[in-house]
Order: sequence, then C-alpha cells, then structure tokens
Amino acid sequence: MKPVIRNVEGQSNPVLGPEHGSATSVLLMVRHKPGESSPDHVHPWEHMAYITEGAGVLTVEDEQYLIRAGDAVLVPGGARHQFTNTGDVMMSRVTINPLESVKDGH
Repeated sequence: MKPVIRNVEGQSNPVLGPEHGSATSVLLMVRHKPGESSPDHVHPWEHMAYITEGAGVLTVEDEQYLIRAGDAVLVPGGARHQFTNTGDVMMSRVTINPLESVKDGH
C-alpha cells in the first residue's frame, strides 16, 4: 500500500478520509480568522485537535481554556464545545475525528 499525501491548500474537509483510504478516522484543517469561532455544538464522539498557529479559547460545557499554537487538545465525546479565536492573527488547527463523524453528517 502506498501513502496518501495531500497538501491542505485548496482542499475541502475532510483533507483525508474514507475516500482516500482511511478506515478509522478523518483529518480536517480548520482556520478561524480573528474573532471567528466554530459552532457551539455537541456530538457523541471524542476528537483531537492540534493548534498549529494563533491562540484562542476552547469552551467545553461552561468552562473556558486558553489554547495556543503547539497545544494538543482532546475534546470528550458528548461535551458541548466551541473553539474561538481571541487573537489578532489566524488560528489554525488540525482536527482528527472518528470515521463516524462523516457518516453521521457532522
């Protein structure tokens, strides 16, 4: 089997997923401009995120956690959460979700 290599530029999410041969997970690249945030949402599966640039706040349930480039985050399944860019530069993150995240239409 050969590896699949895709540059994130110009790609839609998931950058890597079942259509590329992944049997268990999807990889997303998410960018938030200053002041932007992800939807405040909840889903049954956990996911991981790695902050590649910028800084902001991760809200899980009613608690806020400061996040910045270099931080790895595990968001528990079933927890309401939201990523918010509180800085003045782009906040980017690589997120890894289970395959069920795309099967459920999330």
